[in-house]
Formats: sequence, structure tokens, C-alpha cells
Amino acid sequence: MTTSCAAPRATPSYDCRQVSAAPIPDARLDQPPWQDADWIDQFYLIDTGEELTEERYLHTALVWDEAGLYVGFRSAPSLVPVTMTQRDDALWTECAAELFLAAGAGYYEIEINPLGAVLDLHFPDEEADDWKRCRSWDAKGMTWAVRTTGRPGSGVAGWEAELSLPWSAVPQLTREDTDEGDVIWAQLCRSGRRSDGTSELPAWGPAQGKFCDHAGMGRIRLLR
Repeated sequence: MTTSCAAPRATPSYDCRQVSAAPIPDARLDQPPWQDADWIDQFYLIDTGEELTEERYLHTALVWDEAGLYVGFRSAPSLVPVTMTQRDDALWTECAAELFLAAGAGYYEIEINPLGAVLDLHFPDEEADDWKRCRSWDAKGMTWAVRTTGRPGSGVAGWEAELSLPWSAVPQLTREDTDEGDVIWAQLCRSGRRSDGTSELPAWGPAQGKFCDHAGMGRIRLLR
């Protein structure tokens, strides 16, 4: 039997708008500044390259100011029960929205699940895989909120999450000064377990195999 891999996708770019007032996370993404933000709604499964279906939607938007980066997630419900409530639990084994940020040779990883639990990690190297050792890092000053949306059983139930991440919490962040403005490299994604034990792993950047590879991240331009 032969298998084929999806052709690599082009690196996406996102124009991240600057805001005059930092949003305080409450996961109400129909309010400013989120109602005027540009939402990313195209995500692709990293194992097959197929676009995520509308019923399994994931939408993400970002804004920024001189103090930090702000991220909103709108997600379809988890396919399995979500039980983890403690910080630095293995959230990806059930369901979590995720943000990866390139940081020199390594990366920062922040996950949030539908119950509001957070996992924040700093890997010093792109190839590092000891997540338990890397969870000793905390994103100092980060705040977040989660809420359930829709009506359970209606077919439209889902959840929303909002993160406020101070730049001071990610001092090793890779940041390039370009003619277009400062650029950072990021992956926006969701990890989820299906009821049959397989994983549903949609990503914004052209990741193949895993979310953390720098080559599979997208460009985020911090517009002024």
C-alpha cells in the first residue's frame, strides 16, 4: 500500500492591527476590538492537508499594542469529554486551542482548553520534546478567559477563548524589523482527540507532522 503526503502550502501572512486600548479578556469576541479584527478561518489538517470542515470550525484573530499581543479563538466543541482543570495539565490530549511563537532556536507554546485551563511552555530548542521539563516556565502577567457559546445539542455549540500575552513574558520572541513593520512567526492551531483515539490537528501555517516547526509557521505583521 502506498500513501501520499499533501503538497506543502505557501506560508500565510496576517496583518495584525494595533489597538489604542488593550482588551481585558472576557471571551466576548463580538465586542471591540474583535468585531473589527480580521478573522482567520482557513485551517488545514496537518496529516492530510485537508481544509477543516465548517462544522469543525476554528477561527482566530489577533491584535496588539506596545504592551502585548492579544488572541481570540472561536472553536467547535471538543469531540471527547474535557476534564482537565489544572494549569500545566496535558491539555492537548483532550482539546485545546494553541498559540506557538518562534523564539530564537526554540519556541513558546500556550494552550487553553474549554474549561479555562492553561498550559504554557518554553522550549529552548525546536527539537526539544521534554514538555514536563519545559512547563516550569510561566507566561508572567498573561490573563485569559473562556466561555461556552451556542446551545448544547443544537449543532452549533462551541467555545470562545481570549488571551492577553505581555511582550515582557516572551523576551526571546523572534521579531524582525522589516519595511512592512515588525514581523513575528507564529502557529495558530487546535489539538483534539477523536472518540476513536485518533487526533484532529488543524493548523493555520503549513505545518506537516507537528505544530512547533519554524518552517511550518506563518508570518504576523504588526501594523502601526
